[in-house]
Amino acid sequence: MSVAVTLLGRALTANNSRINRVDPISANPRPLTEVAWHQRLVEAYPKISAEWDAFVHNGGRLPRIDDVLTEDQGTVGVWRVGILVSNRKPRSPLAEVFPSTISALRQVTGLRSALWSVLEPGTELPEHTGPNAGVLRYHLGIRCGQSAAISVGDTQVPYRDGEGILFDDTAPHAAWNHGGSPRVTLFCEMDRPLPQPAAALNLGVQKLLSCDERYRNAPRRAAAWDAALNPRRRAVGDAR
Repeated sequence: MSVAVTLLGRALTANNSRINRVDPISANPRPLTEVAWHQRLVEAYPKISAEWDAFVHNGGRLPRIDDVLTEDQGTVGVWRVGILVSNRKPRSPLAEVFPSTISALRQVTGLRSALWSVLEPGTELPEHTGPNAGVLRYHLGIRCGQSAAISVGDTQVPYRDGEGILFDDTAPHAAWNHGGSPRVTLFCEMDRPLPQPAAALNLGVQKLLSCDERYRNAPRRAAAWDAALNPRRRAVGDAR
């Protein structure tokens, strides 16, 4: 393990401890009734889902997450992703394919990343814990079917079209799709709301984490996979 990785791990551990002191979890998943950006995403759901349906109708394909991050995610089955936003920036080519989705995502406070997340039928993500308490995860159901769900701690929540789930993924959690069609969600990661000075210190740690090679180079790898999986769309774009 390199010195840089070791130091980054220590910074992350210290940041997690500080966050757990100043913002202990009271509910996980978190309530969304008073979260304004969630309401705006729900309002935009018809446009977002229509863009996804058009992508599928036109033969759009997404790569496996293991190929984008170049490491095994422990998934049983097939988990596909399409990067829309990374390190706070919309990313080509999918940002151009989903303009209404990108417009809606610009309303999300503290958004760091966003992607399409697709669990193929029969896929399971075994229970695991995330390493980073400085962000929250949010899933907006797009095309979920009837047998897909997530568990966070002792709470199980079914995925539903047009409904969101916000949670701290440092708690044990798992997800699955036992249905016969892909489970599609809009997956977002945003800064965890914190009081000062913890908020400023957290932003510094998140900036360091964004330098991790797996995530820094993920948009480039995703674009290369998009070119390989969707040559017809690329050819049409080049012709224009």
